[in-house]
Amino acid sequence: MSILKIDDIFELPGWDTRKRIMEELRSGPKNAYELAKILELNYSTVRYHLELLQKFGLVNVKKGKKYYYELTKTALQILNEEK
Repeated sequence: MSILKIDDIFELPGWDTRKRIMEELRSGPKNAYELAKILELNYSTVRYHLELLQKFGLVNVKKGKKYYYELTKTALQILNEEK
């Protein structure tokens, strides 16, 4: 098993999609279905990227009737540095 660092997420294929998801979450928590609709992406694709973002500690999940995803402080710092 290899250990991944936060920098590795930028190198993995799909960073542009994950960044779009993070940018959309900047305005507040959303569920995977909402993100898929807004970004015009397949629901499964969005869920895959959300799982990766969660593994890297860039999104938190709020569980209720639906799962809502929100950015962590680390994710906000990354987005602010990108601008």
